[in-house]
Amino acid sequence: MPDKLPQVRSKDAVLFPAPEDGERLDITPPPLYWLQVQGATEYRVVIELTDGTPVVERTVMQNYLLLRDPLSAGDYRWNLYSAEDERGWQTFTISEDALEHVVPTADEVLAQIPPTHPRHIYYPEDVEGIVARYPQAQAVLKRNIRAAIEQGMPPRPRFHRTDGEYASHPRYREAFGEYRDYVDRNLVACALGHLLCKQADAAEYARTAFLEIMDWNPEGPCAVDGPWGDEIGLSNARCLFAVYDWTHDLYTEEQHGYIHATLTQYARQILRLLKRRNFFNDPGNNHSGRIPAYLGEAALVLHGHVDPVETREWLQCALDVYGSFFPHFGGRDGGWAQGTFYGSSYTKWYLPFFFALERHTGFSFLDRPFYRNLSHFYMHFSPPGWETHPFCDGYWCHPEDEEWPGFFAQNPYGVYAERFGPDVARAFNETVSDPELFKLHLMDVFRPAYASARADGAGKAEQSRAFRDAGFVSMHSRIEDPAEDTAVLVRASKFGTVSHMHADHGNFAIISRGKGLVTPSGYFGRSAGTTHHRGWTLQTVAHNCVLVDGVGQRAGRFDTVGHIVSLDDSGPVAFTRLDLAGAYPMLQSYSRLVFLFRPNVVVVCDDLVSPIAVPVSWLLHTLSPPKEETDRVSVYRDPASLGVQLFTAPDDLSFSFTDRHGIDPNEGEPVELHRHQPKQYHLTWETGASARRRFVGVLAVNGAEAFVKKTGTRVRVEYEDQTLDIELDPEAGALAHLNGTQL
Repeated sequence: MPDKLPQVRSKDAVLFPAPEDGERLDITPPPLYWLQVQGATEYRVVIELTDGTPVVERTVMQNYLLLRDPLSAGDYRWNLYSAEDERGWQTFTISEDALEHVVPTADEVLAQIPPTHPRHIYYPEDVEGIVARYPQAQAVLKRNIRAAIEQGMPPRPRFHRTDGEYASHPRYREAFGEYRDYVDRNLVACALGHLLCKQADAAEYARTAFLEIMDWNPEGPCAVDGPWGDEIGLSNARCLFAVYDWTHDLYTEEQHGYIHATLTQYARQILRLLKRRNFFNDPGNNHSGRIPAYLGEAALVLHGHVDPVETREWLQCALDVYGSFFPHFGGRDGGWAQGTFYGSSYTKWYLPFFFALERHTGFSFLDRPFYRNLSHFYMHFSPPGWETHPFCDGYWCHPEDEEWPGFFAQNPYGVYAERFGPDVARAFNETVSDPELFKLHLMDVFRPAYASARADGAGKAEQSRAFRDAGFVSMHSRIEDPAEDTAVLVRASKFGTVSHMHADHGNFAIISRGKGLVTPSGYFGRSAGTTHHRGWTLQTVAHNCVLVDGVGQRAGRFDTVGHIVSLDDSGPVAFTRLDLAGAYPMLQSYSRLVFLFRPNVVVVCDDLVSPIAVPVSWLLHTLSPPKEETDRVSVYRDPASLGVQLFTAPDDLSFSFTDRHGIDPNEGEPVELHRHQPKQYHLTWETGASARRRFVGVLAVNGAEAFVKKTGTRVRVEYEDQTLDIELDPEAGALAHLNGTQL
């Protein structure tokens, strides 16, 4: 049903209201949230059983409602009113086995906080158990402490200065990268060294470095919401509350006073920024998505030391965020719309707050569907040993990458596999060893025990899975064995092409034996927004998609979307159907079918309809040079290989490839900051002009012997007792038949 209310929408990233019409929910009471209405000062929310029996009627001032009483299993409808307007009735169902999950209020949480320190994540009596649980991690921690002491004190930020001796100041990207080493890594490591190991030199470093930062102006270049860039402030907001709690016994009474005042300023900045960016209606700003947890930590650590009205407001804001729409880029099925690179970091920022909340109250946001399912996402999109992790910004990064150590810095499975993961995810978790040094995010390394942990809490491992909320499909041949597995990954998302996502709906990747055979292309570089990043990496031309008359999807658009229609898996064969019309407004329709014939044959079928005759470019990108052979193009990336055959009708294909990006990865960057980037290869099949066009690409992995025969406009693919017939002439019949059944 169309929404009748005059809503406030952002051009880039907007709240997705919930519950969706017809949604089945496995949590009760369900959070309700909606787009703000222009001019509204309050909203009336009405919930009824579908027979009209009243259940809830509440008036709220904000665009969300967190109920305090669970709803029983059953069918409901709900409506939203603002002044004389109404949205219209929508339905939802509470499942029989829905988890009762009542978010506590700030007052309820604050009543449980002890007056002493430490109390952030750990109580004093917890330390002995933590130390016993992580002997290997302690060895790494001690190496971190030695490295911190050798590196010395954090330097005062100078990147904002452009006058006098600072005219050639360090560049912002380099400045905050260095600062993360001093604060996220060194300071936190030494604070933990004092708390867990009672190490005197760690305590002295932590005390001295912390007091040094307290002496800096929090409203200067260290500000979370200042005009100079927020990364320095974000490091402080992320780390200083916990560091203060863990080193609380090291300061004098006078020092405690100005520490409280300084930390209060950082908390106020966070709240100020969330309000200014209207976060509850427009939660797609990446940096804003980090900070509600920091605000919650501030409340827990500073409770009893600063104005209780403020700490209550900070904590209630954090509870409301995580109790309603969060995470914006994550779905109930566990996928992260920005891919595993950003997911590996952004699913860590909130963990210290969650751990602390659970320690104080026993309540955990980690019981919610997204967190329960997240280990499935990592299991499908970043098994141990993969050299690339499609999609979105950062897909090329390895765990040992030196440029962006915040991503994959520690084990992304950790919390989620341990707590809810299926057996495969837990096995993957066990293979990830501690690094030589922790690089970032030490606050989630020494994890408390999980009161509600349960193996397979999110269901068993599956060879294929659709993460529809985030917009990804994964199909594997042997997901439990990455050394022999062949995986086909696909993106088509409601999240569009904004933020760190690319103009690549319909994009697919093939990874076999850990090697990227078909991948996205392009690089992120030293920072977002470089010439190469904007002009190549974000654009359709860099991906395994099509160009229509040389034109791809529109980048930076919330309304450039793809849609996962279905995922089917019979065992021998899995396939997904995508609707890509929303990504190509110049086309009347565009559907893509992607098949995995297990174990090693991939078939991609495209059906495009244009209002006018246009040429189409069919694109692939590889990490090894292609070789043109008699009837195919081959790619070898030891120990994996790929053979590609592409068919269309009329048979007017021309093939070419290059190892040059349209924009060099270092273009526009200062020479001293140029980076060596591995080669990538860009394969293009061009057609003549036509108004309707079908393609079938047969991609045989690791020497798989598929029988492929083209007769007229019909292509038959036979492999492992499976038969796929594709009709290339749009006038001649249905696109595809699998084992005689029309798809």
